[in-house]
Amino acid sequence: MFDRDYFMRMINQMSVAFGALMGLKQQGKHEEALLLIDEFMSKELRMRARLALGLSDADLIAMFGGGGRPDAEAIGAIGAFLQEEGDVLADMGREAESLQRLEKALRLIGYVLRTHGPVEGLDLERRMERLVEGPARLDGSAQTLRAAWEWQEHAGRYADAENSLYELFDAGDAGPDEGLSFYERLKALADEALGRGGLSRDELREGVRQWNNLTKETAS
Repeated sequence: MFDRDYFMRMINQMSVAFGALMGLKQQGKHEEALLLIDEFMSKELRMRARLALGLSDADLIAMFGGGGRPDAEAIGAIGAFLQEEGDVLADMGREAESLQRLEKALRLIGYVLRTHGPVEGLDLERRMERLVEGPARLDGSAQTLRAAWEWQEHAGRYADAENSLYELFDAGDAGPDEGLSFYERLKALADEALGRGGLSRDELREGVRQWNNLTKETAS
C-alpha cells in the first residue's frame, strides 16, 4: 500500500511523533496525546483507532494487502500507535479502553514479527516484549493469549510459550493434540536452542509427561 520512499518519510515523522507523545505524557497532557495519535493515524496511515478496533485482525491485515502481500510496515505502525494510545488511556484510568488497544497491538505486532520480522524504525521486538508482560496477555482474551503464545515460540522463548500453552488449555482454547504438536516441535530442537529458550531436555521430557497426564485427567 505504501512505497518504500513514503514509508521511510513516515518513519522519520513517527520518530518525531513518538518524541512529542513522550513529552505530552510526561506533562500529563493526555487529551493532547490522544489527539496527536488520532491525527497521525488518520493522516499518515489512513486508519483511525476506532476503525482498527472495529475490524477483525484478518480484515485489517487484508486492507493493507496490496498485490496480495500484506504491508508489514503499515500493520506494524498501526500496532505501535494502538499501543501508545493504550498506554495513554491506562494513565487516564480508562482501563477497558486501554486493554482493547493493547490487545489489538499485541496481535498485530506479533503477526508482523512472525511473518515478516522486525521493521526498521518501529522497535517492534521491544514493544512486543512489553505487551506480553502486561495486561494485554495477562487480562486479555484467549485470542490474544494465543497470539502471545505463537510469538513466544517463534522468538525462542520456549519456557514462556509452555506457560502460555497451559493458560490456553485452562481457558479451553488449546486441546491435547495441539499441545503434543508443540512439544514435538521442541523435541526437534538442539539442546543449545532449548537452553536459550529456558528449557533443558529433562524439563522438556517432564513437560510432555505432565501434559499427557493433565489432558488424560481432563478427558476422563
